[in-house]
Amino acid sequence: MLISTVLTWLLVAAAIVIALPALWILAAGLWPDRTQRLRRVAERGLLRSFFCGLPVMLAGIFLVSVLAKLPKAGATAALLGGVLLTWGLLGAGGTAALLGARLWPQAEPWRQIKHGGLTLVCCVLLPVVGWFVLLPLLAVIGAGLQVRVLFGGGAAPQASLPTPVA
Repeated sequence: MLISTVLTWLLVAAAIVIALPALWILAAGLWPDRTQRLRRVAERGLLRSFFCGLPVMLAGIFLVSVLAKLPKAGATAALLGGVLLTWGLLGAGGTAALLGARLWPQAEPWRQIKHGGLTLVCCVLLPVVGWFVLLPLLAVIGAGLQVRVLFGGGAAPQASLPTPVA
């Protein structure tokens, strides 16, 4: 193995460690309500989100595969695949927020996302299992969270109106 190969994979791992938590903090800063809805949906169960995200990701992979085989559609396939992966990983920010809120309940919300995100990313760096199981699983669950929020999940609970005292 050449040193250039080792450095390539080291830089890929470093990019993942830096980019994913930064992406989740950016999303929380730009769309705080959406991030909180993603967290609330994640609180209600990640298994349901997995089953909601699996058909979306499989359909996306199928579409990217079909586009990649068409002449002069390789760039479109790469763009669509990148958008799909980014969309799924943005949804995983709800999982990072949930993990951070459970492990660091006293911290500010952005720190909870940062700490929860770094915890998730460190798990993803686990060789083989993290790369080929946890990272795709995180993207599928994130896509499921996005789908569930898109169709009305995670709405803020309605505050009950105070009853007047007679």
